[in-house]
Amino acid sequence: MTDDLIQTPATPFEEAELVRARQRSRAVVMAVLLGLFVVLVFAISIVKIQLGHAV
Repeated sequence: MTDDLIQTPATPFEEAELVRARQRSRAVVMAVLLGLFVVLVFAISIVKIQLGHAV
């Protein structure tokens, strides 16, 4: 057996950093998705205005 499979327990500080890193990555994904949604709604609105449909 190798020692690579054995992990030392993380300190509370390391665990908190891991949690913050995951939260940060989720926040970035949500921000990108929200931005894309806003752009999509804006684009649909512009197209509808140009075609003369009511928004």
